Amino acid sequence: MRFLWIFACLTTLLFAKIEHFKTIQSDFTQKVTNDQNKTIIYQGTFFATNDKKALWIYEKPVAKKIYFNNTRVLIIEPELEQVIITTLENTPNIAQLLQEAKEVSPHKYITKYQETTYTIFTQKENIEKVVYRDKLDNAVEILFSNQTTNLFLDDELFKAEIPRGYDIVRE
Repeated sequence: MRFLWIFACLTTLLFAKIEHFKTIQSDFTQKVTNDQNKTIIYQGTFFATNDKKALWIYEKPVAKKIYFNNTRVLIIEPELEQVIITTLENTPNIAQLLQEAKEVSPHKYITKYQETTYTIFTQKENIEKVVYRDKLDNAVEILFSNQTTNLFLDDELFKAEIPRGYDIVRE
């Protein structure tokens, strides 16, 4: 469930007050460091639209796809042969966070959801990174690279296909 929280928040934050984006495609590196200074590094590709659709494709260290739309989140975990389906009740409202993010200095935005404060750094017209502490007090930094904005993203990209035989967990 910790991953779901992180993905939901990041999907939301990537559009924080940078309203001219219709779509974003970017590679990402997500570093999660615990209180013993141990770091796990995730890598993948991110796609999102300003109408609340998003797809996080994790490639390393494990494969995983996380799909977002207006009402639900669907996580496909091939190594576990499992799909988790949940609603957005306990995750940030994308539109609300977009409206509430404040520019605190040039290229730096802050927004808060529940008890977590997110700092978004931009460079020119791109999102450079998002930094925050998660509910488990891990330091999380997501770096974006090879970013492209306002390109055509087919709606089919955001439609998840649940593989046959996978366990389905509803939360």
